Amino acid sequence: MTGLDWNAQATLHERDDAGSEMQYNFSVLKKAPLRDLVSQVAGMDAAQRARLVIDVAGGKSLNVAEILDLAAKEGLA
Repeated sequence: MTGLDWNAQATLHERDDAGSEMQYNFSVLKKAPLRDLVSQVAGMDAAQRARLVIDVAGGKSLNVAEILDLAAKEGLA
């Protein structure tokens, strides 16, 4: 995985708004290593993951498309 540490602490958030990419109105769903969260999101159906974002320690945020791309590249999808 380029530039990201699979073992980095990460936080899974769900948008409370109407689905914009703005960084507000998020609720924390779970904190875990990045690998665990990517795998969990990849295993969800489209409706379940539509409003999710993963924030990785160090300031990187991953949207659903990025999460699914990483999961596919790493064989987690």
